[in-house]
Amino acid sequence: MTVRLLAAAALLAAAGPAWAQPPLPDKGVGNLLAAFKPVVAAANDSTVRVRADDKAVALGTVVSADGHVLTKASELRGALTVRIEGVEYDAELVAVHKPTDLALIKVAATGLKPVAFADTTGATPGDWLAAAGTGSSPTAAGIVSVVTRKFSALDLTASLNNNRGFLGVILGETDDSGGGAVVESVSGGGAAAKAKVKAGDVIVELNGAEVSGRVGLFELMENYRPGDKVTVKVRRSGELLDLAITLTGRPGGKDRSEIQNSMGGDLSGRRTGFPAVLQTDMVVPPMNCGGPVVDLDGKVLGVCIARAGRVETWVLPGETIKPLVEEMKAGKHRPPAAKTAAKPPAKKGNEPAAEVNK
Repeated sequence: MTVRLLAAAALLAAAGPAWAQPPLPDKGVGNLLAAFKPVVAAANDSTVRVRADDKAVALGTVVSADGHVLTKASELRGALTVRIEGVEYDAELVAVHKPTDLALIKVAATGLKPVAFADTTGATPGDWLAAAGTGSSPTAAGIVSVVTRKFSALDLTASLNNNRGFLGVILGETDDSGGGAVVESVSGGGAAAKAKVKAGDVIVELNGAEVSGRVGLFELMENYRPGDKVTVKVRRSGELLDLAITLTGRPGGKDRSEIQNSMGGDLSGRRTGFPAVLQTDMVVPPMNCGGPVVDLDGKVLGVCIARAGRVETWVLPGETIKPLVEEMKAGKHRPPAAKTAAKPPAKKGNEPAAEVNK
């Protein structure tokens, strides 16, 4: 009997009536996930835990036997490690692709089991899917809600992390001739105002990183969260000043739709602006995004890229990922900070408008 037939038989017994994703908590959830064990068995062997500053932030999908792993780029802040079968490896950030929010990281491990991505062209609404994990069961299961669809080019203001830290400034549409970002106005009572940033200042550095205009500042700000302390270097009347700023949360807090969407748990920070997605009704926590998603045949259709709503998780399709992985391995999309080689195993243990405010 094939994996598909085994899973289908188990689903008839475990899923019960009516819904693809039972409400939590529910004993039926465990039964449903258990039914997918044979479906995710191979993909689980290619799934690892990614940690940043000793905190679990995402899952990773192994794409080469010699230690290349794909994961969710916007969650990678701080010292990176990857946990594989109880061994923790220091990780090197090799490449980052902003439109897809994918990062390629590298660990000094060999003999890993890479996935083989399949296209999503045959997926239809109602097809069962499962999100792989690091254990024997999937992390989630559900159905295809909407088939793969493409979006327009990356919308910078839409795709920025919704839980990003905020400076509290409005930037001018035109960059400074020297390449910095020009402050058009400062929000009263905001982080920048408290640090004495003034309209007309030109932001040229953020925490020592050069600011290449307003777009460059947008991108740098993706790495910071509310409460983070940063130093900005501004040019004011020919003088360079270092100003310490403690970033704040989004002005006005969450809107009504965000509150409703997050009732079932946290949403991913970066959850918009992807070039194409397959939409599912799986409930995948942000810390479990980055891992592979399979169909009932165990084929890897893509990577879980974001939890975007209460019962809406987006999968980056395999046909988008395959050529991108090869580009990343070939040295394209290399981040400026990725200059050092990966380190050997670290330790062993158990897995514990042009507005910068948009």
